[in-house]
Amino acid sequence: MNLLLIDKYLIWSFFKKIFSVLFVFIIIFLIVDLIEDVDRMLDYNLTFNQFSFIYYYSIPHYMNIAFPMAILIATVMTFTLMQKNNEITALKASGVSIYRLTIPFFIIGIILTILMFYFENIVVTKSNTLKSNLEKKYYNKNQKNNINKNIILQIDKNRTIIIDKFNFRNKSAKNVSIQEFEDNTLKSRLDTENLIWLNNNWVAKNSTYRSFDNKSPFRSLSDTILHLNIKPMDLIESTVKPEEMDFWRLKAFIDRLKSNGREHRKWLVDLYFKTAFPFSNIIMILFGVVLTIRKPRTNFLIGLGLSIFVIFIYYIMIKAGQSAGYSGAVPPLLSVWIANILFFICGLILLTKTKS
Repeated sequence: MNLLLIDKYLIWSFFKKIFSVLFVFIIIFLIVDLIEDVDRMLDYNLTFNQFSFIYYYSIPHYMNIAFPMAILIATVMTFTLMQKNNEITALKASGVSIYRLTIPFFIIGIILTILMFYFENIVVTKSNTLKSNLEKKYYNKNQKNNINKNIILQIDKNRTIIIDKFNFRNKSAKNVSIQEFEDNTLKSRLDTENLIWLNNNWVAKNSTYRSFDNKSPFRSLSDTILHLNIKPMDLIESTVKPEEMDFWRLKAFIDRLKSNGREHRKWLVDLYFKTAFPFSNIIMILFGVVLTIRKPRTNFLIGLGLSIFVIFIYYIMIKAGQSAGYSGAVPPLLSVWIANILFFICGLILLTKTKS
């Protein structure tokens, strides 16, 4: 028996189903998003071309979310159809085990996991940024898009900076307060009307310094160079969402936070999530095989229902783990990988108990 020919047949059938299911999911996501945003589009009088571009840049993000779902359903469809046509029974009679049939699927899962990691961190992050920029442009017409407001950032272990407005085009901040704490008690603060980035230094203009632990608590300062462990890019990135940064840019940002002694747990959880989520492709193939092979008489509707249930539980677990990581209840790495570990072990146990 030519097993390579069978592998090609399975792979071709599998990929046709993946892209068909993926297309359906993307259409559903776009329709739901359009229904939710139609009132806002009408309020801002967006043209067809304007909102079309917003949704065009949403497609990579929807693909990234829907891909594990599409893989699971495509796996169930492939094996259910083979069972319906008695192809699996014929292959077993010819001496081909179930484990041998799953090998090309798991190889595909590994390849897709690697591809989806790069797809998310090259294509999806860029499209999310472009979409965000368009939404700011069309939905915030009365605001200056180059200004970030109400920034609170920990400079180092004991100091926090509070900025009312930051203009990242001319790298200047207005109404800035730098506060130093010791044992949760305010030790000193410097308030300045303007903080400007000049020659790789922060220059404070018209400042007031107050100390709460000496006899000269109040001083007025003119132009003063401040030694702060932050740069304009840190202030810009502090308002950027993790999904708009790729893995390498996010890692570099976290390294800067660590070197300055600033809080970085949330960002670290999001960094590990970028590696954990693509692994779900392998898990979905594993469960797709188990759901259909363990019960040969399972029809497509039952398989589809079980697939939706597995997807639902998986997404709840991975999001719950992410929230636990944000709160500090679970270490960042474990918080986003715990769902993968549990599902993978469970899937392997069920697979090994399957009659081959």
